[in-house]
Amino acid sequence: MTAEMTGEQEQAIRQQQMASFGCLLADFSHEMRNHLAVIQEANGLLEDILAMEVTKGNSVPALLEETAAQIGQRVRRSADLCRCLSGMAHRSDTPRSSFQVNDLLAELVVFLERSARSGQVALQLEPGQGIAPIYNEPALVQHVLYQLYAFSLELLSNGQTLIISTAISTAQTKGGVAISFRLGGVAELDLVELSATVSAAVASLGAQLEGSGRTGEGAADSSGFRLLVPSLPVA
Repeated sequence: MTAEMTGEQEQAIRQQQMASFGCLLADFSHEMRNHLAVIQEANGLLEDILAMEVTKGNSVPALLEETAAQIGQRVRRSADLCRCLSGMAHRSDTPRSSFQVNDLLAELVVFLERSARSGQVALQLEPGQGIAPIYNEPALVQHVLYQLYAFSLELLSNGQTLIISTAISTAQTKGGVAISFRLGGVAELDLVELSATVSAAVASLGAQLEGSGRTGEGAADSSGFRLLVPSLPVA
């Protein structure tokens, strides 16, 4: 947080940050329950298969193979969720540190997939290449990205697309990263509708938020914005 920020603003950001984390944990718990339910069901099926008297003509090996593959898939997905949760929790170990924005985004998107899927919105992540680590507040960056995602999701509806991409910074944020949100199917948006607390968090990062032009296929029916996050001087 910057020295210019008032105590009230800092408290508002922290409260919103905790609310963001709570929403992500809620989605995490739903995802884990789903995976564990499938694993439990598949395990019960395995037990039923093994308990059956094997008779000629029954394709027991094929059933076992299919069920085992399903269990393996869910276990890997659960392990990936736990890995990302652990990574996200450790983002706040130190207020400021050097980190890869692509890694942070990949970690976050794992938890956004469920809410996007619930809204029938196609969520795509397009990480840019050759982006160097930046020095800033990773936990606060993650919080701001979640708020921008939630803002975007409010504007999107069934069948529309949200593409989050990264690129090496422009001259405005030399040494930083540009994170773009492109909303397919939304012709216009107004960043003024973002809450003052999100704007204060963006300012605290030394970042800028700006609208982006319509580019790419279907550009006439799309809109977007960019978050320009600088790499701060190492104290």
